[in-house]
Amino acid sequence: MTHNFSKKLTKVVKPWLKKHFILVLILSAFIAAAISLTIGLMQSVWFDEAYSITLAKNSFSGIISLTSVDVHPPFYYFLLHSWGSLFGWSEIALRSLSALAMGGAIVFAGLLVKKIFGYRAAYFTLPFIVFSPLLLRYGFEIRMYAVAALIGIAATYVLVSARLTQNVKRSKILYIIYALLVALGMFTLYYMALLWLAHFVWLAYQTYKDKEKLLKAKWLWAYGLSIILFCPWLIIFIKQMTNGALAAISQSMTLENLFGIVSFNFLYRPVWQLGAIYSLLIMFVVVMISYLSIRAFQLIDGKQKKYLSLLVCYILVPIAILTLIGLVKPMYTERYLAHISIGGLMYLGVISAVVTREASWKIKLSSGLLIVILIMGVFQLSIVGNYNFQRLQKPEVKQIAASITGCGDDVIVLAADPYVATELSYYMSSCKINFYSEYASLGGGYAPLSNSDLRVSNPKSELVSSREIYYVHYGDAKLDMPANFTSVSQRTNGNLTVEKFIAN
Repeated sequence: MTHNFSKKLTKVVKPWLKKHFILVLILSAFIAAAISLTIGLMQSVWFDEAYSITLAKNSFSGIISLTSVDVHPPFYYFLLHSWGSLFGWSEIALRSLSALAMGGAIVFAGLLVKKIFGYRAAYFTLPFIVFSPLLLRYGFEIRMYAVAALIGIAATYVLVSARLTQNVKRSKILYIIYALLVALGMFTLYYMALLWLAHFVWLAYQTYKDKEKLLKAKWLWAYGLSIILFCPWLIIFIKQMTNGALAAISQSMTLENLFGIVSFNFLYRPVWQLGAIYSLLIMFVVVMISYLSIRAFQLIDGKQKKYLSLLVCYILVPIAILTLIGLVKPMYTERYLAHISIGGLMYLGVISAVVTREASWKIKLSSGLLIVILIMGVFQLSIVGNYNFQRLQKPEVKQIAASITGCGDDVIVLAADPYVATELSYYMSSCKINFYSEYASLGGGYAPLSNSDLRVSNPKSELVSSREIYYVHYGDAKLDMPANFTSVSQRTNGNLTVEKFIAN
């Protein structure tokens, strides 16, 4: 009886799920965006985000000028400028842009999987991408990573559509759209080049396998058009690569870092934070992915296998390229690779759908445990929030800024360096944030403060006429206040401290 009821329920549910796929897909994207935004609104805006806001409040020409001395292209800042102008500069408005972009990426991912692998695979994929802690993490960041993920998966969807269509005119239009998206991706995040190279590798192999002439391939001409579109920025790009503003935090793609990619994607924990139990969970994830991959490629048909290899390229080619580059020059990874993680999650959803169709209950249960581990990672994300694993700091700027009760000509807010000054600038936009810097000329992320009148090079002599000083710093205090000032209070949130001094 139970079996008959299950069969009847399946007959009702499956047609409903097919008919309402778009509705379920949009609802799934909304749930992911809501989770991400909820976690995000509990965080403080930190340096990178405050820098984004500072740039976005400039004119378009000002944005171009400032990005030219930094390491990122300008499109995201243009987009944030327009978004902030329309919806305001509140945290919920600014974080909503990234949350919306992440939701859009989920929609395109679902549509792509459905187009190639069918409804069952699409429904299997949804929980993997909705409950991905890494996608949720950068779904609330006021940076370009969620937008890059959206552009990347949208371009992949357009590319696949161009390959599948039999209509010549439609194919040309789709390849033109693809070229525009490739160029737009490069104007958003330079690491998008890794994804475009993944596409290139897959396309070149398919062209060779189909015995087509490479120089006549439409996709190759699409790449040519994207390069032409990017050319006006090429000189600035070259200058950016040599201006010394690249992140000092870089690493080779070692075995530990490869495991770190898995641990961040599933548990939102670096390898050094795993411990025995979490290490076993990550080993389980690696073994399951390996098993499901082998079985899926044995079971899947030829046409679908071709596109399954595209998802393999989506995640593995960028990692392989960074591994090779790392032999010569270590590169920064982590969030710069956030835009490709969705490809790996889609792949995992598809192979789970393929293998579990006729698998034993043990394999089905094991596949379900992968989603449980992802949900564990979401809970971990809700706890650690936007903890900076490079600086080993939890941003608490909002709380520190709220404790500073005044600012003015005789009440000085002194940031220990341009980094702290940039972080404070969002929450204290009505105050003049003085900052200590040995150098007047600043570049990279500090370029907006270059040659600023608010720079202080010697607090002991330059602040002597003030009445109160709020000194904000990370770690131990390194600056000496004027001799006629006495410390009267101190507050520390996380690693950030504000100390109040009053003139005698």
